[in-house]
Amino acid sequence: MPPADATTLYDTDDYYAATDGARLAAFLEPITAWLDGRRARRLLKELRPPVDRPARVLDVGAGTGGVLARLRDRGVEVHGTTASRTAADVAARRHGISLHVATDIPPEIASLAFDAITYWHVFEHLEDPEAHVAVWPRMLADGGFLVIEVPNIDSIGVRLCRRSWLGSDPVHHVNMMSRDEIATLVTRRGLQIERTEAFSLKFSYVFLWSALLGGLFGRAYDFDTVFDVLKRPLTSFRRRPLRTLNAVAALVYLAPVILPLAAWGCTTGRGEVLRLTIVRN
Repeated sequence: MPPADATTLYDTDDYYAATDGARLAAFLEPITAWLDGRRARRLLKELRPPVDRPARVLDVGAGTGGVLARLRDRGVEVHGTTASRTAADVAARRHGISLHVATDIPPEIASLAFDAITYWHVFEHLEDPEAHVAVWPRMLADGGFLVIEVPNIDSIGVRLCRRSWLGSDPVHHVNMMSRDEIATLVTRRGLQIERTEAFSLKFSYVFLWSALLGGLFGRAYDFDTVFDVLKRPLTSFRRRPLRTLNAVAALVYLAPVILPLAAWGCTTGRGEVLRLTIVRN
């Protein structure tokens, strides 16, 4: 855990906003909030709580706690971690949820048994994934499972243009692993991948949009340019008006290309994300 006065990479302006913890422009926040609710509802359907206590869920890298808040409101006992003090402050203020500020799994959490453990676009941020995987077997309750969702480095978007692909995030994604690499890692700990999915309503469309921008328009678009359009659209427009207008318009005019590519990626395993459900052998 970082010292109390530390400013981590995830407390910079390029990650969580200091005021509200947002990662994207304000007009996109209602969409991401709805998607968080959908994610929570899906997880609730898969939970099998024991008879003697409420279901217990750990969200590693919980952001500002949106998914956990929805689970808690449905009677789930929730725990979470974050690498950002900014995000932890927002989670406490907005949702009344106390998150552990840590990049590892704190001992007080590792000693509990969980019915579900989730890593929503967090595993690729881990500098030492082995340390996390090592404690999973003893943290899973009977019938418990893990869900890991990561950008798919074997996706269509990567093949189109990795330089602009939003799944790349060259600063923050320090541990990009394929499905086979993750499978090898968990198998050594007596775990197995039970289910693999390759589509995300939250990420698949925008990941393909970003890759197509780079593929069609060359070096006019790289990761930083594309992400600025989503995070700081007005600033991006002032700096590069035509480039920004084209990127925004492309969200619509590229739909006839993006939708079939997303469907094809989902059926072939070349989708923009990997969502892995992991259980004990």
